[in-house]
Amino acid sequence: MGKLTFDRLKKILCMFTLVFFVMSLTAASVSAESRDQKLKVLNTEKAQLDQQKTDFEKERLSMEAEKKKLEEKKKKLSKKKKTDKEYQNWLTDYNKWSSKSNKWDAKHKKWLTTYQAWQVRYDNCVNSP
Repeated sequence: MGKLTFDRLKKILCMFTLVFFVMSLTAASVSAESRDQKLKVLNTEKAQLDQQKTDFEKERLSMEAEKKKLEEKKKKLSKKKKTDKEYQNWLTDYNKWSSKSNKWDAKHKKWLTTYQAWQVRYDNCVNSP
């Protein structure tokens, strides 16, 4: 009777060990697969963010060139009266540029926040075991 109980207990323990081993293997393989999937998604996002960064850089250079032109024109107009039509046109152009610059700054800050959030997610994915 004691041997029969011991054999049953041994079988149950073997079954639990086997189930635990299979569950561990399954969890490890699923975890590895999802990490690879996450890396693919993150790399795709990285490509999009890099493209946006390039676009922002081009736009920034264009805006700096436009600002230089406006500053040069301002120097030429500094001797004229503030009520002069040419000066008023320059002022209108400068205000448009200023507004455009502020919008660009806001978009760039939003993009920068997005990029930093992506960087954190990427670091977490790469550094996770």
